[in-house]
Formats: sequence, structure tokens, C-alpha cells
Amino acid sequence: MIQNIISISYKKAKRIPLKKNSKFIFFSDCHRGDNSYADDFANNSNIHFDALQNYLKNDFTYIELGDGIELWENLFFNEIFEAHKNSFMLLREFHLKKKLHMIWGNHDMTLKSKKKSAKLLNTYFDKISGTDKDLLTGLIFNEGIILEPEGFDKNILLIHGHQADFYNYVWWK
Repeated sequence: MIQNIISISYKKAKRIPLKKNSKFIFFSDCHRGDNSYADDFANNSNIHFDALQNYLKNDFTYIELGDGIELWENLFFNEIFEAHKNSFMLLREFHLKKKLHMIWGNHDMTLKSKKKSAKLLNTYFDKISGTDKDLLTGLIFNEGIILEPEGFDKNILLIHGHQADFYNYVWWK
């Protein structure tokens, strides 16, 4: 069964060219939460922010391998956004440069729904202007991503580890 799940992920995966001069940064399991005691990301948010600034400035492509947003433990995305707004705004900059690619994981699996991800991530409410502003409009979360190295017959499949865990893949709800 696990082989079948991974095979389906492979067949449906987004494909990205990997050229000699490509620069990628991979993050996984950030678990951005609401900045409460249970927020696994809170203690690392500053170093993550500094790293993102550096990678953005140096023209890297950012790939997040799932569980970026902790939607199992948090009911409201707006609380997560407010807690880590600076990181989301940097992700927006990657997105605007078409250098942001996201995989959904078991803790943010609801984002596999284009409708749900659009509702949560397309816009945010700007408290200063009192209006909605674009955030990650049109961002698609994928189950898998394939990097296609230039000049090679083989490629690289990127997935979140929950695909190999029946409990977290099938019974996640």
C-alpha cells in the first residue's frame, strides 16, 4: 500500500528543472503555530527569518516539504499569521518571484484543497489600513515535487514523510 501511495504521489508531482546554477533551500516540519507554549516554531522563528532574508537576497528557490503551518493544534490561521507575520511576508516575496513551492504534510493536509488553501492564504487583513491585502494568492500545495536534474535520466522525488505512514496518511482526520 505504501508503495502505491508513493507511486501516485510521483505521478501527480509538480516538476521543477534542476540546473547547474540552481539554488534551492529546503525546510520541513516548521510547524508554525500561534506563538503559545505549544508553538514548536516560536523558538526558531528569528533564525528562520534571518535565513529566509539571506536566501531571498541570494536568489534561492524555497521548497517547504510539509507541515509548515500547524493546523492540527491551531483552529485559526489568523493567529498563526499574526504570530509569524514576518516569515509569511518573506514567503510572499519568494512567491512573487515564483520561487516558492510547498508540499502539504499531515499537520497541514487541509491545504491540499485548493479552496481551503485559497481561503486561508490568498489574503490577510492589514490592521493598519483596515483592508485585505494579497498574501500567497494562487499558491498551490502539492503532494510531491520532482526535481529534474539537467543532463540526467534520473530525477529526485520530494515528499513529506507521512506518505509512508498509513495512520497519518489515511486516518489523518
